[in-house]
Order: sequence, then structure tokens, then C-alpha cells
Amino acid sequence: MLLVRLSPAKLVSVRRVVQWHRIARRLSTSTSSFGGLSVALNLLTASKEQVADAVTRSLRTPGGPAAAAVVLASGGLASWLQDEAFMSRLLAPLVGGSTSLSVLSAAVHGIPRRRRGPGPPFSSSEGLAVLHGSLDGLLPGLWNVSTAGIYQATGDASDQPSLEFHTAPLDDDARPLQVTVPLANTIFSNGRQHTMFASRWHMASGGAAQPQLADVVERMTQSILVPRAADAGAASAISTVAVPLVPVTEARRIAAGLGNILRQVEIGVTPMPASKELESVIPKLLDARSKQLGDQAAGPVGVWALIYPENFVADANFPRPLELSGAGQPHEWSRAQEVSDLMPRLLAAGCHVRKILSGGGGWGLKQGLLSLDPQTRHATPDQEDIESFIRSFHGDKSGGGIVTPGSFVQFLVEPAGSPPAGEVAQTESNDTGPLEIVVGTQDQVVESLAGSDHIEVGVNLFGAISSDGIYVVSRPAADQGSGPAITTKIDASNSYVVSSP
Repeated sequence: MLLVRLSPAKLVSVRRVVQWHRIARRLSTSTSSFGGLSVALNLLTASKEQVADAVTRSLRTPGGPAAAAVVLASGGLASWLQDEAFMSRLLAPLVGGSTSLSVLSAAVHGIPRRRRGPGPPFSSSEGLAVLHGSLDGLLPGLWNVSTAGIYQATGDASDQPSLEFHTAPLDDDARPLQVTVPLANTIFSNGRQHTMFASRWHMASGGAAQPQLADVVERMTQSILVPRAADAGAASAISTVAVPLVPVTEARRIAAGLGNILRQVEIGVTPMPASKELESVIPKLLDARSKQLGDQAAGPVGVWALIYPENFVADANFPRPLELSGAGQPHEWSRAQEVSDLMPRLLAAGCHVRKILSGGGGWGLKQGLLSLDPQTRHATPDQEDIESFIRSFHGDKSGGGIVTPGSFVQFLVEPAGSPPAGEVAQTESNDTGPLEIVVGTQDQVVESLAGSDHIEVGVNLFGAISSDGIYVVSRPAADQGSGPAITTKIDASNSYVVSSP
């Protein structure tokens, strides 16, 4: 069992400021020494020995021993990260000679798994994911005790442990992305609220066959720099964003609203209560789904608002709303794919996606109000509300103008049921392909390994899945242009940010 060695007098939590120009320089690190894999598994039947053997067989380090690694585990496997014997065996392929290996271990909600066929290219699964590379090029500041990432047991409920993935820009955009992933609650797995720590391993003298643990320290946050190709002759690395949602209304001009409260939209030229159109469309959608899918269509419908800034709509072709005659599979997933393909361009232009938390009904001034999710970063709701109030009090609209009269809003829902059936990609299919870093949200229905399969290795695949949503931010960096900042929370099922060097 790993023993956490803390120096409380030295481990002081301070607010962390991300230096975007430094991140951009480090993101240009060559990918030749980087690699990774994921291991999806059946939690009931897979053993630690099977997983360690699979990693040993499949993990490749063409540049020699690695200096750093990230090991992510789904929440149900959090205790595996604290098993010193298992971790030593898992990390053995990465350590060699007199070099030491710095490792970040963390428990997330799930890991990505490749799938074939129509629908999303990835699904979520229980399992482990491993990424290796250079220390500064992968885990900057891992051992810097002055950063806010070092854990201090304050008991403060506002502490929100997370991983920050710094990835390549979107297509036709020069600004790198920061994607924040909340950690899983592991209280029922290992008795800890969250699990994330840095450890240092080395080969002991005397010819030990496996690395030995030298040091451990807990962390609250940590940046992971996604490698990008440094070869000037190679195509620039880009990230893409997939958010499969189905539009059910036309885009409407916002007539009235404040903060995160949407009050009125224009239908034609007439201001109407914001929820009026949804109150008509959603019952019809549920009825159409029920006729095609039966009991599979049961359950509440999540609704999202896609907000278009006023300066975007002059030449915009908004996504077409779903014809209710086409409700259900596979047409809804086809329409969701069309919206998903547009999402990188929409986000780069300053659009953002907000889940509707409550609203509808009412009377008088409260008639038809819709409350949109105000969160744009990983923080407690109380923190977000207080900071939004302070910004509004001082007249700062840069961080709080979610609902702005003159902008447009379009309402979307998740497609019905599970994605169209697809086959799981074979390990061999990407042995020589590029490394894919996938950060996303959990499926509506989590797929499990079928039959007698205990584990499934995805070569050149690494990432993390969140059931709480991910937070995507892009800010201008030095000499990298300007434009509307990307600041959005993505919590629709089957959504992904994918970066490939």
C-alpha cells in the first residue's frame, strides 16, 4: 500500500495562474518520445495481473526510458493506484538504468474506448490509461511545492480537484485549449474523497527487476501538456470538439434576459416567453419517440441552449431543427452528427452551450423564464454565483453576459437512445497511427465488455471521461492572434475533445 508522505508546513495552497505563452511553447515538444495506451476492462472479471501483462506487452518506448508518466484509472479502480506492487509492475516498461520516473496517478470517472460504425467514435469504459513522455513536456511543475496543485487537507468543501489538459488549437484558430476534467469521488473505492498524487520511482541498486517507490505527495490540480508535432514540415496539430445534440427549434433572437436567466425570445418579430416554444415542441417530440422506440423513449429530456453572439449571426447558417416525423433512431443521431461537425467553428466564433437547469410555466413577470447553467469553469456553484455577482456589480460583462439581448439562442436535446450499433475497434488497427488524446463526457448508456473478454487494449489512445462535464477555455496567447474567448462547459453525453499530434 502506498503511504502518502506530506509536509504540511511546506505544502501551502495558493491560487494557480496559468502562463499561456509558456504552455504554448511547451506544447510544441516533439512527440517522438511520447506514447500511450488505454486498457478497458470488465470490472468483475479482470485481474491486476492481466492488466499489468497487457500493458507490458503493448506499451512502447522507442525513445528509451521515459522521464514521466500519467496513469489514470476509473473510480472503481482507485485502490489499484495505491497498490505499490501493482504499480511497480505496471511502470516497469518505462523505467531503465539510473533514470527515475515521475508519475501522476489520478482517478477519473472513466477512460475512452474506440468504437466503429455510425455515431460517436469513442465510448466510455472502466479501465486504465497510461501516457508517457518527458517531465517538463508532459507534467510541468509536478514537484514544485509553491504551486496550488500541492494538496493541503483544509476540509474546505470548495476544494475542487481536477486535471487540466492543455491541447492543440481548434482548426483555423491559433489559441491552445485548456480542458478541465473533474476527478471522480472515490470514497467507496478507497475511502478517499478524491485520488490524485505524484510519485517518483527508480531502479534500485543490485539489479532489481522492477522499479521501487521513492517518494509520494498528494495533489489537488495538475496540468497535462498534450504533445504536438514539432516538425516544421508536418501538418500543424489541431483539436476537434464533438457535441452530439439535436436542434428542436429555430435560432431565435433574444429579446430580454439578464445574467443566466433567459426571459423572452422573438418568434417572428414578437417577443414571447422563452419557454413557450419548448413547451409545445417537447411533448410532441416525446410522443414521436414513443411511437418508434416504445419504452426506450421513457425518461426526462435534457435541453441545452446554444448561444450565438450577435456579431456571429450576420452570415450564419443555423443548424436546421429536427422534423418530428424523423424523431428516434437513426435519424436523430444523423442530425446530431451534423451539429457536432459544426461545433469547432461555433465555439471558435464565441458560441457557447448551456444546459437548461429549470424554468417554464409561471405567470406575470416570471412567465416562461429559463435558467441556464452559469458555470464556465470547475468551481462550486456558490463560488461561481458570488464571482458573477461581483463582476456584474462592477459592470464587467466579459465573464457574466450569458444572456445578452440581440444575441440568438437555439434549443437542442440529446439524441434518443444509444448511438447506432458499432463494432469495437481492434487493437492492431492503430498500432502505427497517431497518438489520440480524448477528453470527454460519459455515454448515456455505458458499454461493458461482452462475453468472455476481460480486457481490451487501445494502442495510441489516452484520455479521461467525466460524468460531471468538462470545461473548455481558450485565451489569446503571445503572438497567437485574438478573437472571442472560448469559455464553455460541455456536459452533453458522448461529447469529446480530441487532440492528435
